[in-house]
Amino acid sequence: MANRDSNDGDVIANLELMVQVAEKYYVDQLTQAQIAEMYDISRSTISRLLSRARDEGIVRIHIVRPQLRQSALEERLRTQFGLSEAIVIGAQQWSVQADAIRRLVGAEAAQFVDPLIKPNSFVGVGRGRTLAEMAYGLSKLATPRNITLVQLLGDIDIQHSLARGAEITRLLCEGYSGAGYFLNAPALVPDRQLAQLLMQSTNIQQVSSLYDRLDLALVGIGALHNSPLVLAGLLEEPEIQRLAAAGAVGDICGHFYTAEGILVDEAYPGVSIGISWQQLLACPQLVVIATGSEKVAPILGLLRIQMIDVLVTDERTAEQVLLDSSAASSL
Repeated sequence: MANRDSNDGDVIANLELMVQVAEKYYVDQLTQAQIAEMYDISRSTISRLLSRARDEGIVRIHIVRPQLRQSALEERLRTQFGLSEAIVIGAQQWSVQADAIRRLVGAEAAQFVDPLIKPNSFVGVGRGRTLAEMAYGLSKLATPRNITLVQLLGDIDIQHSLARGAEITRLLCEGYSGAGYFLNAPALVPDRQLAQLLMQSTNIQQVSSLYDRLDLALVGIGALHNSPLVLAGLLEEPEIQRLAAAGAVGDICGHFYTAEGILVDEAYPGVSIGISWQQLLACPQLVVIATGSEKVAPILGLLRIQMIDVLVTDERTAEQVLLDSSAASSL
């Protein structure tokens, strides 16, 4: 056995052998001892081959929870709002912390969003905490697809954060072996003249020129009073009050809108650096992921103008969206 183990490093590097061992173990259901005997290599090498097969995505293990997707709610959302797809993850317990709900929805939804990312496509990437969780899940499922990933909004945090657009874009670039284009600018610039100068820079124009080429965009949305824009200090209290007075309930990629989906960017004295509202509307497939009661009004605003193509959310948020929509239509 010692002589056989001396070549373990070479054996583990053999991709074809790795695939064969994985098939014998997971498909044919042979034991590791039987496979070791068949290939005349040690059991420890078989174990390492199986571990590496999982690490490299040759073997994917997914635990399917009963009632994971809420098909009845999904159908109601598709029918009522004309969505191409709705992904509603069962998570009834709103007593659970919001971070736990975001992790659950992001992790579980990734398997259903991954097939939407086609080879050779241009994919826009937004920002947000739930989107970051889904991006982490996607990175575990990803295979090389020669895609181009484009950051849609300048960054919000001056400190490192997994919810930053640049970080999410980088994570997906690594997972899908894609080419990444990063927007090296702040998300909001309070001075319009300065913002115009920034947007004329060569680096930003190179990125923004790709927005019209998008096949798909993955974005989160923010509630006005608890969005990352507010938490990061990019919106001051007087600006929040002006936006609220104009009817703003949230933002998407730095653009503020009402519960009816009306753009009210003019209530903010500055400019967002990134994709335009018109380009978001024109995107062939806009995937929005959002969870929590504070996201109900922002979700409804975008649904009412049919900006969203695919909605990813949790069960309780979906129920409240449908309830509030019915209540509004009965007035």
